[in-house]
Amino acid sequence: MDIQEMEKIEEALRKREISYAEASEKIYSSTTKPWQTVAWKKKREKLIKDSCEQCGSTKGPMVLQHLWHPPSYKEHIGDIYEQFFIKAQNASSLPEATDEEVESFLSEFTEQREACPSCEMRSIIKRKTMSPIYRCRKCGFEFNTPKGLPYNTKLRIVAPTMEKVKKRLTYEKQREFMWNTYGEEIRTIAVLKGIEEHKRYISMEDTKTYCKRCAFLWDKKGEKVCDICKETLIPIPMHACDKCQKEGHPAIL
Repeated sequence: MDIQEMEKIEEALRKREISYAEASEKIYSSTTKPWQTVAWKKKREKLIKDSCEQCGSTKGPMVLQHLWHPPSYKEHIGDIYEQFFIKAQNASSLPEATDEEVESFLSEFTEQREACPSCEMRSIIKRKTMSPIYRCRKCGFEFNTPKGLPYNTKLRIVAPTMEKVKKRLTYEKQREFMWNTYGEEIRTIAVLKGIEEHKRYISMEDTKTYCKRCAFLWDKKGEKVCDICKETLIPIPMHACDKCQKEGHPAIL
């Protein structure tokens, strides 16, 4: 799919003439990768140079290295959800778990399980010949009488504190509220953001010509050659190696 086709889908989605699901289906259903298209190959031929823009090597073959990659749809969803959540929080529109809901949850813990009186962990052992009879494998505390903790056989956990239950139930209620209220808008914005960044990616504006070695170091090792001496390997965010820094070059531009 070329940029013109993508822009038509983008416009239709912005006008809400199609849903985010329909837009995603149109854009991502194709099994053809961007670099397999004729347009991509023609553009690459115009941009690719005869020498590596990192180390200066002229030993081919050369590759067109992308220095930027678009975030995933999942990452966009997470960021946009957080923005909407903060707005809802500031507007005091988020629900919270009630005391009745907390009590109802805790009422399901009908059985008892033995635990350490000190740390309340169930990692205790009963000894036949030593006193005190019990010892906690977790904290090392020794005791004769275990502490009884309410236990839920379905969830297979001991009862958490009321504070923890309320926090968990509130989180679940708020998440449900957010997706029911803003879910479609969040996903629509995420798809639009994805289209915008995919257009940037296939435009090749963030590319340089690299030799195979420099491309491998960049992609697999997170390293590059020093921008000054073109020899020492340094992390990608850096500008100069230690030696070049001592000669007055800044570590990061």
